[in-house]
Amino acid sequence: MKLFEYFKTFFYNTTTVFWKEFSVYFNSPVGTIFASFFLFLTSFLFFFGLGDGSFWDLKSASMETYFLWVPILYVIFIPALSMRLWSEEERSGTLEILFSLPLRDSELVFGKFFAAWSFLGFVLSFTLLIPGTIFYLGDLDLGTVAAGYLGIFLLGGADLALGSFISTLTKDQISSYLLGLIFCLFFFLLGYRPFLQFLGTSPGTKISFFSLSKHFESFRLGILDGREIFFYLSFILLSLYANILTLRSKR
Repeated sequence: MKLFEYFKTFFYNTTTVFWKEFSVYFNSPVGTIFASFFLFLTSFLFFFGLGDGSFWDLKSASMETYFLWVPILYVIFIPALSMRLWSEEERSGTLEILFSLPLRDSELVFGKFFAAWSFLGFVLSFTLLIPGTIFYLGDLDLGTVAAGYLGIFLLGGADLALGSFISTLTKDQISSYLLGLIFCLFFFLLGYRPFLQFLGTSPGTKISFFSLSKHFESFRLGILDGREIFFYLSFILLSLYANILTLRSKR
């Protein structure tokens, strides 16, 4: 009975934080600017690209270019979405107000994270116009598209969870963004041979296992691998746990 009451309270409080934070993205310039630039760049890079890799150059009904560009854009855009989650609260002094509320640290962290992740999912839903257009023009493999979208949603969640943790370590949004960008870039590059060679290691070593981009490859190819899903969910939970511990130390 106590366990039921705990989860009931946890769900109610987390949901309260979620709706408050989720509405912020629609009532502030942050959400509008993020959505506008992200949607413009993903569409532009997919249809026109840089060099000879655009949709029109490939001349095939494929989302390959899109799923190549999105993880790269995440490195730049996700820190912009996560930078305000905690650093702004501390800068403005509202973190102390949050601490005075009858809310657990875990409820605050999960509420804020799921609000940011849901907003990202909302923005990604608008890019479904891209496969819709391709499907109209040619024979598109919808299974590959579905796997790819699941992959970029999980990858985005992992980057957001990491960015949320980074945000608790800083007191201003600029520092939070720069640190978030560095860490997202680091975990992205762990899947690339030149970067691993620069670190003095090889692609087969254990450190490359933590690459966020490496685990996205199967999704990009249209393969649903439970191990990759488990990796992203574990990465998210570990990052949020670190977030909770850091927040707890500030009380």
